[in-house]
Formats: sequence, structure tokens, C-alpha cells
Amino acid sequence: MIRQGRIGEFELIRCLRRATAIPHGVQASVLAGIGDDAAILKPRPGRVILATTDLLAERVHFDLAFTSYRQLGYKAAMANLSDIAAMGGVPRFLLIALALTSRETSRDVEAMYEGIRAACNPAGVAVVGGDMSASRTDLFLAVMVLGDAARRGALRRSGARAGDRLYVTGTLGDAQAGLELLQARKRTNSYLITRHLMPTARLKEAQHLADGRLASAAIDVSDGLAGDIRHICEESGVGCLIDARKLPLSPQLRTHARARKRDPIAYALSGGEDYELLFTVPPAKVARVEALIRRRLLRATPIGLITPRRQGLRLIGIDGSVRPLTAKGYEHRLG
Repeated sequence: MIRQGRIGEFELIRCLRRATAIPHGVQASVLAGIGDDAAILKPRPGRVILATTDLLAERVHFDLAFTSYRQLGYKAAMANLSDIAAMGGVPRFLLIALALTSRETSRDVEAMYEGIRAACNPAGVAVVGGDMSASRTDLFLAVMVLGDAARRGALRRSGARAGDRLYVTGTLGDAQAGLELLQARKRTNSYLITRHLMPTARLKEAQHLADGRLASAAIDVSDGLAGDIRHICEESGVGCLIDARKLPLSPQLRTHARARKRDPIAYALSGGEDYELLFTVPPAKVARVEALIRRRLLRATPIGLITPRRQGLRLIGIDGSVRPLTAKGYEHRLG
């Protein structure tokens, strides 16, 4: 499973166990971690458990030609932390399963865990277990994160109502532009490349929304704005009106799109893996959200409205015309 002459499987597991010490703030919740057949975890009273998992396949979700093992581990963990954030929760525990090829060395595996730890430690997330196996051709990794949320405070995709204001954190489209640069072997814009390889889960922003019960629905932008707003609308039974003139676009994305003679709005609508939060706010709570934005506790931009379902999904273009929102979401394929 691991390249011969380096380190055995059991010695590697012992090394990884030492490298994933339980953070002090969560030690009381981990009664047993790595070393037994299963972890024993203690949930906090009055909270519900959130669980999410992602399976990443080489040549489908990542390319080792331009992604380091450390970056791969970091992004795999961060994508799952983002799912917990989108539910208004706090991530607590992580498990990872690897199917390794004969190409990987023990150092490569350790580098993946270094990336995972770099994503988890600032959030106080404990790595409590996992598994390893062999793969004949490609590398696979599956990450699972367990988190918790207040019993009635979890954010869902199904809570949006007509009249709610639509917001998004950060900027959109950067990760897709970064992927294009990497695929073209052009490292001319480190900001866009970092946005693709080293995304940030919006955990603090999500907690502001959850603690104040300010959002009615939320989702993280992993499939592009057009695809993810569609999920909210379908689950909530509503429509939407998005204003393309208000979409938050970074200067770096605008420069990249101009060089490629593409509309930067297309990146925002269809590009994936930005891991920003897309959320809806009832009219009565808009003033509180705007106050957080003014105090710079929440970096978010109002981009539209939730409308009755019969009006469908619509987009106000740069010229002010209104048309159906037809852009497709991001598809996780490299080939």
C-alpha cells in the first residue's frame, strides 16, 4: 500500500496518531479517538449532530500535476467544514479514509495530514479516525466531518420565503479562474490560484447568522451561484431574482476574464468551489444583517430577492433587462 522501503502501514498509523493530537478545547468530547475500532464522542447537551462527507477521486476532483498532497488534504477538509458552516453549525470531529496507489510514500500521506491539520486546528476540529486501503490506479480520499448546532438553530435549504433578501459572502468565480490558470500551467495570478487550492470555510460568518437566527436558509457555493440558488429555490418552493450588477467580483477575476475575453459574470454564475455562503434573510432581520456588515463582522453583499415560485429563477443583466436564469452549475470533472 505504501511504497516499499519507507514505512509500514501500522508504523504510519502510529505516526499519524501522534501528528493529530486532539485540540485542547475538544478533548473533553473525545472519550476515545484513533486506536480503537471506533471513536467514542460525547455530544454537547442541547445540540443536534450534523454529519457530512465527500469522496474525492483523482483525475475527477483533483489533479496531482498541480495540486500538492498538503493542498489536497487542506481543501478536502475545508470543503467539509464549509458544509457544516452552511448549516449554521460548529465542526467538531473529522475522519478520513484513503485508498493509496503504489506511487504514494509515507511522506505524501503525512503531507496530506499536515494539510488536514492546517484546516482543522484553527477551527478546533479533532481528527478522530479513518481508514487506509490500496488502489490499483488512482488516489481516493473520503472525508467525513461531524459537527453540532443548536437544536432549533440549524440552517436548512428549505427555509426561504418570498420577500427574503438574498446575500452572498466574499467574492464569486475566483476558484474557477484559478483552476483555469493551473490547467494552463500559468501561475500568473497567485490570488486566484490560492482561492482554488486553499479555500476558506466561512465558519465565523455562519455563526453570526446562526447565533442571531438571522438567516432563513443557506447553502455553500460549491457548484456555482446558479446551481446553488436553484437548490434553495427547489427545496423552499420559491423563485428568485438575482441582480448581476450587484454580484461581488474580485479585481483579479475581472482582469482574468478580460484577458480571456469572457464575461466575469459567467464565472460567478457557473464557477464552482468558492465555498462562500449564499443565504436568505427575512425582511424583519435585514437591518441587523446590514449592521453586522457595517461593523465588518460579516462580509456579505445583497444580490437579489426571493420571489414567489410562479415567477421562476430570473436574472437582471448588466443592461437592466430581466431574463431567466439559465446558467448551469459547476460540474466536478477535470477531464
